[in-house]
Amino acid sequence: TCDLRLATKARKIMKKFENASLYLTFSLFLILTKLSHGTLNPFSVPEILKARSNLFEENSDIDDNSIPKKENLEHDDVKELTIKQRLDHFASHSQPNNYDMPFSFDQRYFYSSRYVHDYETRIPENENFHNLIRGSMMEKVVDSAETSTYAFLCVGGEGPYLDKSVLIDSVHCTGDMIELARKLHLEGNNVHMFALEHRYYGQSYPIFPPDDKNFTSPVTNERLQYLSSRQALADLAHFVEFVNKDLFDLDPNGNEKATLKWVTFGGSYPGVLAAWSRLKFPHLVYGAVSNSAPVEVKLNFGEYKEKVAWDLANPLIGGSEQCLSIVQKGHEDLVTELSNSDFSQQLDGARERIAEMFNICGGSESLNVESNVNSFLGDGVIYIPAQENDPNCAGDLCNIAKICTMLTSSELSPMEALASLSIAQSNSCKNIDWEEFIDYISSPEKSQEDGNRSWLWQTCTEMGFYQTCEAHSKCPFGKGYHPIEVDLEICERAFGIKADVVQLNVNDTNNYYGGWNIESSNIFSVNGDIDPWSVLSLSEKTSRVGMPSIWSVGASHHFWTHKIQNNDGDEISLTRKEIYDWVTGLLREADTKIEGKV
Repeated sequence: TCDLRLATKARKIMKKFENASLYLTFSLFLILTKLSHGTLNPFSVPEILKARSNLFEENSDIDDNSIPKKENLEHDDVKELTIKQRLDHFASHSQPNNYDMPFSFDQRYFYSSRYVHDYETRIPENENFHNLIRGSMMEKVVDSAETSTYAFLCVGGEGPYLDKSVLIDSVHCTGDMIELARKLHLEGNNVHMFALEHRYYGQSYPIFPPDDKNFTSPVTNERLQYLSSRQALADLAHFVEFVNKDLFDLDPNGNEKATLKWVTFGGSYPGVLAAWSRLKFPHLVYGAVSNSAPVEVKLNFGEYKEKVAWDLANPLIGGSEQCLSIVQKGHEDLVTELSNSDFSQQLDGARERIAEMFNICGGSESLNVESNVNSFLGDGVIYIPAQENDPNCAGDLCNIAKICTMLTSSELSPMEALASLSIAQSNSCKNIDWEEFIDYISSPEKSQEDGNRSWLWQTCTEMGFYQTCEAHSKCPFGKGYHPIEVDLEICERAFGIKADVVQLNVNDTNNYYGGWNIESSNIFSVNGDIDPWSVLSLSEKTSRVGMPSIWSVGASHHFWTHKIQNNDGDEISLTRKEIYDWVTGLLREADTKIEGKV
């Protein structure tokens, strides 16, 4: 079992790295600055990112300054365990159960019996789960005649490093899964809680012998071939089969008469996997709660930044047309200043002035390189927390309302106002060196630790999700400075994947899973209406019979899955209640069918 304090260090690194454009996609420039001396200095907002993360993002009770040590956890009942998984579930195997290295890897998962009543078997302290369930002295978990037993699975993804907090109180599955488990337990039911880490993230990397170059890294191009959503779902299916058989003594294929029902939960990419687990393995997964999940993958996801523009003008969250106009005009002025000169020389001192205003690493010389200018302008010269907007955050400039207040109250020009905001968000220099970024992400040794290379691989081989800022779009930043070619260059230079192949990969993913046309049932989709990822999620326009969806008005990216706070607001509370009601109704209907009453 991992020491939580060691896991905390990894989470700190992750939190500093993750920024607003990362969650399912990869925003290039947020990585640019993890480059000097092995530390992270994100492109726009290192100070804000110290207290926020992006994928399973802000508002976590487990932050940089308040990480609970193991002995102080409210519930020290969570076990960190591993399961053997095939490295390639789809290859031919000479032996059906060949899990020997290098054909397998250890995948981490977490388990808690906190919401299982005392008459059921519990996992003792410091005991190996696998030995228990296979030992001759192990009693199988049994149900009481007066209760029902369920299994809830928090699906892992590319987000922050998992630790025991995932089943205690974190941004992953707290507000929906863990709280619902508690409520069902109070009603006399049993809920076994699990969390499964995604392959090639956290500590669930395969271990390879040295190759012909003496590399052991699992994230070389050749070894990344085993990383995909399809392999991850096969991991999930094997995990559920394993638990059903060894812990609950059920039929390996899911006995219809068995009372145990599995429900998967996840937000963003894990929310996509939760939905796809029900789609691909309906005999194992009875229902799924799919939060802020972009099930329709897309190569050129320019709508992301267009939604950011909409958020900046949205008065419900403190935005305004004036705020949006300042952001747009400031970037237009920067484009004018930087595009009217030859990249081989500086005209009118524009580059020196801008480099000084925005505290750019390397000064004006950095702005003499066209690709660096694209990096600077294409994703915005300031940080806009659109997908992780928290109306109740306490920090300075931590949400759209506070950012817009600063911009609209300023007497500076739009460009000067953006510079002032950028410096207020972070006084560290902004690293915009494109080649340094390419070198970093192309190196398996440099970019493995925080999952950056793993996720970029998935965008190139499956997802796309590239948040462009095209010339004729409604993007509020430097229009035309983040074309799709920028992202496709990464795929080719870091992984050797050509542009046309990336497009085919994205198309293949939608064809395989269905995208918005997914044909399944018992999937509940929940979206925040200010979340840019909601554009690609299932909604009332795309959902089908048996797959309802709801909007959480004013909510950002799966905000309702975070720690429950007293000031969350009525809309977030209502969203959670609708999730509880849907899952409870689904499970009660299943219980009634099993009892032969319908």
